[in-house]
Parts: sequence; structure tokens; C-alpha cells
Amino acid sequence: MSRFIFILSFFLVVSGGSSQIIFRNNHKAQIYVAMCRYVADGGYWMTTGWFTIGQGGERLAFEKISARDTIGYWAMTTISEEKFEGKKNLIVNDDSKFTIKYADKSETAGKCPNCTWRKFILLKLPPGTTKGTINFK
Repeated sequence: MSRFIFILSFFLVVSGGSSQIIFRNNHKAQIYVAMCRYVADGGYWMTTGWFTIGQGGERLAFEKISARDTIGYWAMTTISEEKFEGKKNLIVNDDSKFTIKYADKSETAGKCPNCTWRKFILLKLPPGTTKGTINFK
């Protein structure tokens, strides 16, 4: 019986699709980061931020990501205001820490007086990958 439980546990861990993403700041300045995630099980975009990562620092961005989820980020340095941006337009709150569900909907933006649209860089982990690092340089 214990052998069956071990095998079942192994398959649950392997097939669970739980992944981790870490942001690493190799840039010469501190960085502000907002993150996004398309939650496949719920069918919506969510943004969260602001997270500060000091020079040489790291931050766990997403602890558990489904293999079906798409994730991304928008970031800016604190010195030169250099931006790391992509093409996916999503809502952030410019004035405070935030978590916004349905961040791709204009109705959501209309309910948030301090929100603006930012262009997020999107990515997916390759199949079978359980960890990834995003390096800011």
C-alpha cells in the first residue's frame, strides 16, 4: 500500500504543473516591478505590484504557476526611469501597491481613479520547466 501512495504522490508532484519564476536585478539601479498573470482556470488577467528589487537582489515573482498560465512583467529603474515593457496592455495602480483582477478590461480601469495602462512583457515557461529566472540588465 505504501508503494502505491509513493507512486501516486510522485505523479501528483510531476503532473501538478507548479512552477516558480524569480526576478533577478543585475541592473545598476533599483527596479520597480509590476507582474501579470493570465489565470487559465478562471479566464482572466490579474496584475499586482509594486515590488522593489535592489541592485543585485532577487524576488520570487510567482510561486505556483500552472503550465497553462501566461505570466509577464512591466518594470522601471529608479535612476534613469528606463522601462522594460512589451505589448500586452494591462492596468496598474500608479499610486500604491495593488492587485487588480480583470486587468485587461476598460470597465476595471474606469473604477480605479489612479490606474493607468502599461505594456507588459509576456512569457511562458517551456513544457517540463519548473523554474525560471528573469534577469534585468
